[in-house]
Order: sequence, then structure tokens, then C-alpha cells
Amino acid sequence: MLTKKHLFMIGALSAIIVCFSHASWASSPINQKSTLLPSTNELIGTSLRKDTSTGSGKIDGKVTNTDGLPLSDITISIQLLTEETAYRSAFEDVATTDKKGKFEIAGLTPGKYIVRATPPSDEIYLPNDKFNVTVKSNKTKKVKIKLSAASHTSSEYVGSTVCLGCHPEHKGWEVTAHAITIRTPNSETVVAPFRGDIITTSDGKVKFKPFIENNAYKVILYDLTDESISVTYTIARTHGGVALVGKQRYQVKIGNSHYILPIQYNNRNIDVNNPNAAWVSYNPGNWYNSDNTLIATDANTPPDKNKSFEQNCEGCHVTGLGITRNADGEFISGSEEIGISCESCHGPGGLHVSEGGGKARHIVNPKYLATDRGNEVCGQCHIRVKNKTGESGANFETEYPCIINGEELTSFIPGKILANYIEETGSDGKPTAGYWNDNDTVILGEYASENNHSQKHRQQYQDFLKSHHYNFAGLKCYTCHETHGTGVKGTAQLLKKSSNNKLCTTCHDDLAKTVKKDGDTQNKHAKHLYSSSDVGGSLCTGCHMPKTAKSAVDNDIASHVFDIIKPYTSKAMADANTAAGKANNPGTVITNSCYGCHPKDADYGVARWNTWEAIP
Repeated sequence: MLTKKHLFMIGALSAIIVCFSHASWASSPINQKSTLLPSTNELIGTSLRKDTSTGSGKIDGKVTNTDGLPLSDITISIQLLTEETAYRSAFEDVATTDKKGKFEIAGLTPGKYIVRATPPSDEIYLPNDKFNVTVKSNKTKKVKIKLSAASHTSSEYVGSTVCLGCHPEHKGWEVTAHAITIRTPNSETVVAPFRGDIITTSDGKVKFKPFIENNAYKVILYDLTDESISVTYTIARTHGGVALVGKQRYQVKIGNSHYILPIQYNNRNIDVNNPNAAWVSYNPGNWYNSDNTLIATDANTPPDKNKSFEQNCEGCHVTGLGITRNADGEFISGSEEIGISCESCHGPGGLHVSEGGGKARHIVNPKYLATDRGNEVCGQCHIRVKNKTGESGANFETEYPCIINGEELTSFIPGKILANYIEETGSDGKPTAGYWNDNDTVILGEYASENNHSQKHRQQYQDFLKSHHYNFAGLKCYTCHETHGTGVKGTAQLLKKSSNNKLCTTCHDDLAKTVKKDGDTQNKHAKHLYSSSDVGGSLCTGCHMPKTAKSAVDNDIASHVFDIIKPYTSKAMADANTAAGKANNPGTVITNSCYGCHPKDADYGVARWNTWEAIP
């Protein structure tokens, strides 16, 4: 194991060991070290190079940009990769690169390591790391690490049309959910039936009439206490509606801002015999008073200027975020492009284009980002947070990553440190994310699950930070998901099918083995009858990605922690509800890895789990 004596740096270098708590290590600013390695053109090693004890190994590495040019003055950190050591909890600075981009770390205990390369700042290049660097006794392991360029802060947005002009191979992006998240309403984009029926949502909180008039899509909202009082709105934009997303909302423009109507159509849950049943309420409190009367009684008056799409949602549905608030208190968009386009993930491309493109010029390539920074590219939107308040204070609050100084908003740029742009509690002091009972051990006792799982949607990133895939394998969201296209048909932009386990067994090939039992084929790992296409057979995601969160309906978003939620957790939660006089239903009891496929089990699958565990 590495000790402090191994970290004595030649020349006046002193080592630092930065330990992070679970709440902070996920995206802490690693460049803000208490001890910085000095710039040099000579190869800097450590006292590890002097350790010639029998059995030690060595890493001989080189750091370049994506064009292959060597990078000097890059800090090299290592962390022994063990099941007890979470990612970024024990990195140790051990070397820096010379003018040829080379570094050497000798005297290492044999084992697997994470090697991280960090530039002096994030202005020109961004950190990258390599997992599973295997050091063997008396052997030298060769390592090459490429660093992505950063998108320069002075760079302007150019738009997806310009990007695709040079990168036509990525035109498949144009039909992805990211690209078409916001669209103009027409017969091709509206998925709900606007046929003039008066509908009351099942919870009784919204009464409305969706209809078409002169090719315009309109909705009448009715006062729940007096139907003679109503307001007619014209739909300005659709919001969602892709089949796999499963829901569509409708925006109206009032004054200079957009507002989402209190209705949602769950197009993934359509009853062919009653299409109107897929209509549900969406934040009805934004449009109705507590006494069920309408807040706004004419189409030109917003119910609440602080509930606009621009203020609360726009940051995760546009590229090149820019909003301002006028003297009337309206939030006005100055964003560059509607939809999540190229520069949402690669950063503004103005300088990249003006200087002639090229792999290493002023543009972020997530492929060459460290595990934390790479996942933050996706995490900027797949997260439930509030903005960070700047030094001058903030005059308003948003629900997406940015820094607000008074009225001035600075948006997150991929490659930067996400933690600098977010807060995980709101101005009311309450957590922004929503989890199942916060995995309360007082309530659930010994049956609390190992990890806390999301109950609200848009928290995939927060789930993923708890996973083995993130902490011990260095995976990124785009290890599994296609970023520039729709992916395999019928999937949520996956690179391979999950319905036949190919996505998982690409890495976990040893878990694909089957055995014959009582004349039937059974998956050896899952101990289930083999079925590569049905949940509940031997589908990896059936057990490791139970649907715990709500987007359109209860439990329609899969957990991204990838652990097993045992039936005992659900049973303990249900027992606690019963003791408190609270009803048990999909909205109050977490779905476990058995109950998701066996919802008729009255004990939430406990007996089934006990039987499964007893199988040799």
C-alpha cells in the first residue's frame, strides 16, 4: 500500500491526500489543491522511483492531447482500485509530465489502479483518467492518456446547423428526444387527442377541453367551482411526446414568457378503448387556487410569473442558455437554440469553427473526459437541483445548473465542475431531489436498502454516482447510451439491446451462462428460467434496474444505482405505512427487484426471495 513516505516528491514537492465525503467527492473542484506541482520541463518522479524492493512494479506513461501532441506540466494522480475505496476518495498526486508528456511511477505495490491526469487549470485542457491499470510484480505497465480540449469561455455558440455542416455523420441526432424536446404543435408533433371532449383528470384537480380550431391547438381551462368561468389558451409549443419518454406537456405563451398548462398526456400508457384516460394533471397548483378556482381569469395574465418555463425549466431544454428578467418581472429567453443540441455537450463552438476545427481546438470531446467530468456532461440535466448563488446574491432561483449573481446568469459549460453551478437544497432548505423515505433506518431498520433510490424522475445522475459502475469501473452514461442517434430501435438511445441482455453481457460475459434444470434452461446467475426477452426471465435490468421513480405514472423510470432492492425493503416500508395509517400503493411503497415482475405477491415478494436464495 502507498504510504506518506512514498509520496515525498523530488525537488521540494510535498504530497497531498485529498479525501472527500460521499456528498462532495462526486464533483469536487480537484484543481483547487492546497499543494500545486511546479511547472518543469524535466521528468519529475517520486521517491517511488527509488523503491527497488522485490515485487514492486512501475507505470510508464504519456499524456497527449487528442491530436497526439505531448502535454507537459500535467499532474498525475493514482488511486489503488479496491472494492472498499470509492472513486476519488483516495487519489494521491505522485508525478507530473515532462516536456515530452512523459511520466514514470515506480515502486508500486502490484494491483489495479486508477491513473488520473489533471492539467493546471480547466482553461485549455480537461482532466481524464484510466481505470484498471494493472501493475504486476517487477513489470512496467505502459499507459497513454489523451486530454480533451476545453471550450474557451470567450467562445460563442454557432448552432447545430453549423456543427452538422462539418460533421454530417451525426445527423441522426436530429430525430432524437434531445433534439425534438420542444416543437411547434401540428398533426405530426401533437400526440394527444384534441377532439373537443371536456375532461376532468382522475384526481379531480383539472377540468379542461382540448380542441383544434383553424389549425390551431387550443385548451380551455375551467374553474372547478363554476364551469361558466373559463379561459381559452392557444398552444405555442409541445414539450416531449417521444414514445419512449412517454409524456407530453403543452406550453402557452403569455406576454413574453411560456407556461406549462396543468395537463399532461401519458402517451406511453394509452388505453385504446379510452384515450382520454391518459390525461393527468401536472402541477395544478400553478393554475388553481386552494379553493379550486382559477388563478388567472384571462389568457393575457399569467397565473404566476415565477412559474415560467424560462425560469424553471429552460436550462435543460435549450442550448446556449440565456434568460433575463424585465421590469415587469417576466423571464425572457435569449437562449441560442431550442432543444439539446451539439454544443450542450461539447461546449460553445465559435472559436473551434473560426480556427478551422480540428480534434484539439477549443471544443470538448466527452470521450476523453475523466469519469466525473464525463458523467457531469449528462448530469447537468439528469439531476434535480437548484442554481448556485453568486457572490452578489441571487434575485431569483432556477431549477437547473447555473450561477446567478443578482440578475446575471452564467450557465454551465461541459467540462467545467458541475458542483460549482448547483445546490442540492432550495431556498427553503429542503432537498431538491426526492428519494424513497430517504432510506430512513429509523423507519426501515435493518431492511433499509444499501443505497437510497430515486422516487422522482430526472435523477439518473444522482443515482449513478452511488453505483459500482461509476465508483469501481469508471463507466459513463455514454458507455451504454448512444449520444448522436436514436440507438437500437425500441430502446432509450441504447447502443445495444437490453431486452436480450447484450448490453450487459458485453462486459459481464461470465453472467450469461445457462444450465439445464429439470429439463428447462435456466440462467445460472439469476436462477430464473431463461427468457432473453421477457422481464422476469433472465433479464439483467429486471433485477438490477427496478423501476422506482415516477415520470408519467408511478414506477416508470428505472433506478440507475444497479443494485438489488430486496423485498424486505418494500415490506418494511409497507409495514411502516400501515402502522402510520397510510395506504400502501405504488406511490407509497418502493418497487423491489422481485415485486416489479410479481406484483400479485401480497408480501411484496419476500417468500419468493427466500425461495430464490435457498436454491443452490
